[in-house]
Amino acid sequence: MSFLKRVFGSKELVVDPLDLQLPESVATDMPGVTLKKSKPGNAVEIEIVGESFRAANIAAVAKASAGREFDIYLVPEPTNQYDKKAVAVYAANLHVGYIAKPGNRQWFKWVNEALERGELLWGPGKAISRQGTNNIGIFGSIHMPSVGRDVEDLVPQELTKSALLKHVDKAIALSNSFTEPDTVAQAKSLSKKAVVIASPLAAHAKWMSMNTDNQASEFWDELLSVCDSILDTNRDVAYATDESEFNVAGEVEELGQIASRLRSLLEARD
Repeated sequence: MSFLKRVFGSKELVVDPLDLQLPESVATDMPGVTLKKSKPGNAVEIEIVGESFRAANIAAVAKASAGREFDIYLVPEPTNQYDKKAVAVYAANLHVGYIAKPGNRQWFKWVNEALERGELLWGPGKAISRQGTNNIGIFGSIHMPSVGRDVEDLVPQELTKSALLKHVDKAIALSNSFTEPDTVAQAKSLSKKAVVIASPLAAHAKWMSMNTDNQASEFWDELLSVCDSILDTNRDVAYATDESEFNVAGEVEELGQIASRLRSLLEARD
């Protein structure tokens, strides 16, 4: 079934309302290649521009949606003659606009990263009449898929003392040597380093919390909480546009502090 039709004897576009909802797997122009809808996550609002050039498409979508929400999705346009980082917005199979500059550059990166994972970035959209005009605009958000892991996903695992000390020393070294992030890229880099260290410590802390007395488990619960914050931040910072939105540096320092306490506890047992 075609996404769009033409009324017989007319130039009016007609969109089947059923086509306003994306299927779980979406076919592409590349033979045998399909994309899965990204899992619903935090919906990030986008600004759509260039709608005046696609009034017929938007009118068809608006008529088919009849005031209800519909799915929109993003397609990068690296061959766009005006902007190599252009990101087009579609509804059904109709081009309804572009993501506004300068945010399109970051979205271009996110969309391509999703495509490499075999995912299509999508979200809820709505056709709304612009106040004071007869023009209809498309407004919407895009679901950002979760990146990284949750502490809940980690399998509890007891580490040997030597392995535990190795990760503890890495946490202390990172805490003593990192530079406060000045850019989003630096925040992401520091967050990734922290996750590599925090993940095995969190797995060990989960095991210890389940296999020690109540008093001792308080320390492991504290370590687990710090690691949980680091993993949560890593998922969020993946889509950050401002490094000041997250306290990555503070979490690294906190991990270093509790790692130092853990090293003292381990040395006291010798």
